Amino acid sequence: MARRTPIAALTCVLVAGGLSACAGEAPVTLGGGYEVCVQSDAAMVTFGDVVRTSNGAAVLMDSIDLIDPEGLELRESYLVPIEGTTSLGSDAYPPNPEVWNRRIDVRGTVVDPGTDITALFAVAPVGGGEVHRSAGYTARYWLDGRLIEATSTARFVVASDCSAPADEE
Repeated sequence: MARRTPIAALTCVLVAGGLSACAGEAPVTLGGGYEVCVQSDAAMVTFGDVVRTSNGAAVLMDSIDLIDPEGLELRESYLVPIEGTTSLGSDAYPPNPEVWNRRIDVRGTVVDPGTDITALFAVAPVGGGEVHRSAGYTARYWLDGRLIEATSTARFVVASDCSAPADEE
């Protein structure tokens, strides 16, 4: 569960301080190891990925950013509580109202221990070219008074033709 309450945020961070030392797993894990391509000429599209918190700690979210974007600009990012088993893979902008209407700001949101929540990215292809991509993304969060960064290798691509082979570098 995610919530936006400054007092609750302070309490959760204090409580997490006592619990996080006992947790053997990373406080936040992100999806990775895959690539999603959206064939689009639209000004903006959305991608989503699941952010998981360990059972040992609530975290106070700070920011979500793309890694090494090439012709892809992050315009907006949100967290979206997952209802049932529905998360967001990729969609138009704005995405389905069932997802869009549940969005909350990243900065200042407390994500409770043991929670799965969607990181929603609204991106725009910029500059010329047929393929616009990122090499992954980062999620920054506060725990025990420290700013920590989790990294994902999930790659987001907007292209005029997703069936074309990926560029070799």
